[in-house]
Amino acid sequence: IFQAHSKDKSKFPRMPNDYYVQYANFVNLLRADIYPQVDAGLASNSATPGYYTAHNAEHFDEVVRYAGDLLGASEANRDSWDVLSPYELYVLLVAIRIHDVGNLEGREQHEKKCFKFLNMYEQALGGDRAELKVIAKIAEAHGGKINGNKDTIHFLNPQEKVGNITIRPRLLASILRFADEICESRNRAATYALKRGALPPHSEIYHKYAAAIKSSHYGSSERRLTLEFQLEVNDVIRKWGKAILKTGDEVSLEEDYLIDEILDRLDKMNRERKYCNIYSRGVYAVESIRATIRVVDDELDTLEEIPVPELMDAGYPDEDNGKLRDKDGLRAYCGEALAAKMKDRT
Repeated sequence: IFQAHSKDKSKFPRMPNDYYVQYANFVNLLRADIYPQVDAGLASNSATPGYYTAHNAEHFDEVVRYAGDLLGASEANRDSWDVLSPYELYVLLVAIRIHDVGNLEGREQHEKKCFKFLNMYEQALGGDRAELKVIAKIAEAHGGKINGNKDTIHFLNPQEKVGNITIRPRLLASILRFADEICESRNRAATYALKRGALPPHSEIYHKYAAAIKSSHYGSSERRLTLEFQLEVNDVIRKWGKAILKTGDEVSLEEDYLIDEILDRLDKMNRERKYCNIYSRGVYAVESIRATIRVVDDELDTLEEIPVPELMDAGYPDEDNGKLRDKDGLRAYCGEALAAKMKDRT
């Protein structure tokens, strides 16, 4: 879509530039210079070294794909699609391509390093550092805090001029942020190490979570994100490591049940849905999240389907506070309760 829409040079701040060529060259440079090193840097340079889920080239590609899904973009409507202006689409794509690159220097405050890495490719991206700063701020809003405030998108302008072209930074940041939030799949799990028990204990549950995702799809017509989780019995009858805890000189391993991790992640995803909708509504909105969680046997036949309610905006807000794992219909399926139930079947 961007290639087709970039042909009208009047839609961009600097008309002599070919923005599609700029973007394509930038992506090629990242694939050669940066993306192959991000996972190694994340593992070794983070305050807590570990085996993190994949932040390779495929991750950035998938965030682009999910952003397209959120915006209803497809090959079928390539010529007629007009949800974003051609230049907004360029800004969004560059922001996506750089948003997680800072992980190369470690997990902590990785989102604040977007401008640093964009500056490395200043000439390839047209040589305008002011423009790169605008893009970097959009990319940086995908996580972290600003002055202790998690509402990072609020610090962006609703509209901003780049040259003579107007863009909507808050909208673009909300698209990137939610596309990144829902970009989890089995492709990001270290399945070989996971199957052989070769992961650092404090990294286990994150790979288990990714490996449990059978499918993830956003339907733009129904405005619903649909996820399917498939858990084997051995996944749910024990706890998995998720963090190293340090108290003075004592070091211990924090553990949790996979089902509880999934429910907590769905809670977080729903918070992000509500948050990003604040800035995207009027252009698009994700109205609900529908998750199916099944426990299966060795033949992948269903032993148990966990009744997860559809997450949506309904009823008086105060009545819907709390975690999924604390809801009446789910208490019998959480942590130790589900583990005991599955152990009885083995």
